[in-house]
Order: sequence, then structure tokens, then C-alpha cells
Amino acid sequence: MKISVFGLGYVGAVTAACLAELGHKVIGVDIIKYKVDFLNNGEPPVEERGLRALVKKSVLKGRLSATTNPKEAILNSELSFVCVGTPPKKNGDIDIEPLKRTMNDIGKVLKEKEHHIIVIRSTIFPGTFEKLKKVLEDISGKKEGKDFDLAVNPEFLREGSAIKDFFNPPYIVVGSNKKEICQKIFKIYKKIKSKKFIVNEKIAQAIKYVNNSWHALKVTFTNEIASICKALDIDSKKLMGLFCEDKQLNISPYYLNPGFSYGGSCLPKDTEVLKVNAKKLNLKTPVINSIQESNFEHIKRAINLIENLKKKNIGILGITFKEGTGDIRGNPILPIINHFLNKNYKIKIYDKLIDESDIKLLDMSYREEIFDLINKKNLKEQTGSIASLFSNLNDVLNQEVIVVSNREESLKDILKNLKEHQVIVDLQNLFKQEDFKARYEHL
Repeated sequence: MKISVFGLGYVGAVTAACLAELGHKVIGVDIIKYKVDFLNNGEPPVEERGLRALVKKSVLKGRLSATTNPKEAILNSELSFVCVGTPPKKNGDIDIEPLKRTMNDIGKVLKEKEHHIIVIRSTIFPGTFEKLKKVLEDISGKKEGKDFDLAVNPEFLREGSAIKDFFNPPYIVVGSNKKEICQKIFKIYKKIKSKKFIVNEKIAQAIKYVNNSWHALKVTFTNEIASICKALDIDSKKLMGLFCEDKQLNISPYYLNPGFSYGGSCLPKDTEVLKVNAKKLNLKTPVINSIQESNFEHIKRAINLIENLKKKNIGILGITFKEGTGDIRGNPILPIINHFLNKNYKIKIYDKLIDESDIKLLDMSYREEIFDLINKKNLKEQTGSIASLFSNLNDVLNQEVIVVSNREESLKDILKNLKEHQVIVDLQNLFKQEDFKARYEHL
């Protein structure tokens, strides 16, 4: 394919050279003349391991060249990758002005071309796609999806191993609402063996931010643990090596499903112990310290979601802290129940794992849990009986709002019979609106 690559920084230079290595005819574009001259002379415009050899090889074979002229590049290519930098503003937000200027240049040339595909490879925050599309449409006078197509193809390149990462990516992601455009972009990478995903533009824009924030979180969490280890004379390398041996929970997709706050007797207790003892050691551990606070903020989001429905009758499906257990300790649904009891909502609870003998023992446990939360979060004390709120399944399903509290997949069939005037609040994000006649909400 004939391809143009706008921006010859790290991402653009590597992308251009690697695409040429795959056999494509590539024209690099940059407003900085020395970068263009370097590349045309077989020299990389940036230093990156292995890039010099790739550039020299492709320039000699006539597969790679560069220009400062956007018109020359677009009129001589079928598709343009945009790899322009997105530097941070002083306030930390993304600066898209360089991208807008590039889209302005491309838009002018689109007036003279029947059809062209523009693929954004720059890292952009969700919402940027629409802004760039508007620039292209306003300048060209043409319509995206008809006269030209715009897609997102995020890169996953690390400086120092960018070429290796290009040819061995974790996956190739393309964001577009047109499957045929995605397939055409995938053909560019047909020699690369990797999973390929078609997603919408918002997901394609968001994935890089999720990846990098997660990587940053892992680094800072590990360093906080290492600081605690040093103070306790523990070998942090051996400890984290052992930590990484657990592929079922620690290094796995487990716990990475969007849902409700964590609960139970272990996670809250052990996280708090780690936080308290780090403080005793005079160590600042802001990541560890913020875990419980973040968890409680998610509980407050659930409260706000339910309050905004403006309905006073609530049914709770599940009061045990997760499916398959009769334990209610630490269940984040408890402060939610407490909150709405204090606001005089009518609440009914059903949990198939709780029998009559369990209900008689619940009040003491409930009070202990709520008192503990009151001490930490200044919640209003509730002295009523939670046992009196338990009812049968039909009564719960007759309420205006039905809250799904734990991850019980079998509830889907039960909830299908709810009426259109009712609302399902799925705290665990298990289902989707198409599954039900009732209105569906999730965190």
C-alpha cells in the first residue's frame, strides 16, 4: 500500500520505517526540514535501537522517503498515519493544537482528492476524535464516512524497544464504525502475528491512557512495598518475585472486571494494616493510603446513582459480600442500606444464601460494620434492625428499584420479567440494557 506518515518524531519515524520494512511504499511528512533531510539521506531523524539500519535499508530500496509538503504526500498515498505529538499543557491536559494544525493541512488537500483514509496514531483522549473530524470537515468541505474516513490506531511502542514492540505488539487495535475501513488497516499489518480488535473510537482513544496509568500504578505500588520491605529488613526482590508467581489472582485478569467496591473481611483489614504500619515506620505511602478512600468513593457513586432515580422503594438482591458465601462482613452494600434507611426509604432484601437462622445473627454483625464505618467516614448511625428488612424474592422484585449487589449471573433470568416502569441498578456491571424491559443502570 502507498502510505504517508505525518510527524517524524519517535512514533512517526519508527512507524514509517517499520511500515516500509513490511513492504509498503512510505512517505514521511514533517514541518522540520532537517528531519526530512536526514531521512532522505538514509539517516534516522531520532535515535532508537535498530532504527538506523531499517531506515537505510528502506531508503536504498526506494520504499521510504520524506517531504515537508503535505499535498505531495497525500496525493501520492491511499492512507495517512498521523503521529504528531500531543504534549501536555501547563494544567496537565492534552494539547491538541499540533494535531489540529496537521488536520488543517490534510483538510486542504482533501479538497483535491476523491477519497482518503486518515488514521490517528497519536495518543488522544476520548472526545478528541470528534474535534479533529470537525476540523477536517470544515476545511475540506467534505463529509467523514463518505468522502474520507477517519480512524484511530493507537501505538504501543516503548522508547528503546520500539521496533521490537512494533513487530510484536500485545494487540492491534483499530477504532472505527466502519468494518471495511478497519479491515483495510489490518491488511497493512497482515505480516504481523497478533490479536486484532475492532472497537469504537472512544475505546481506541482511551486504551493507551488505561495502559499507561496501570503501568504507572504498578511501578509506584511496587516501590512503596519495597520501601516498607527495606524498613523491615525484608528482601523486596524475593517478596515481589513470590508475589508474581501467583498467576491466578496477582498477575491475571482477575479483579479487573468493572463492578462494585471490594468487601469481605480480608481486603479491607489487610490493606488498613499495611497502611497503619507504613505510617509507624515513618514512610509516606500515598498509593496504599488511598486504596480504602478510593473504594469508599465508589460506594458514594452508587449512592448518588440510586438517589438520582428519585424513587423511594428499593429491593436489594444479595447482601453477602460475594456469590457463593453467606458472609456479610465488609459488604459495601451495608453503608448503602444504612444511608437510605436514614433517609426513610423503604427497603426489602433477599439473598438466597441467607436463611432464617442467619437472619437472627445479622443485626449484631450489621451494627458492628456500620459503627466501624461511622468512625472512619462520619456516617449517620443506624440503630434499626436489618433483619426486619429481609423478605421473599417476589416482594423484592415488586419494588421500584432493584439493586443487584453481588456477582450472581443467574439473576438475569429473574430480572427479565420486570416491568418498564422499574429500574435495575446493576452494581456489578453484569448485564446490559438489551437483556431487560426495565430501565437498566450500572456504575
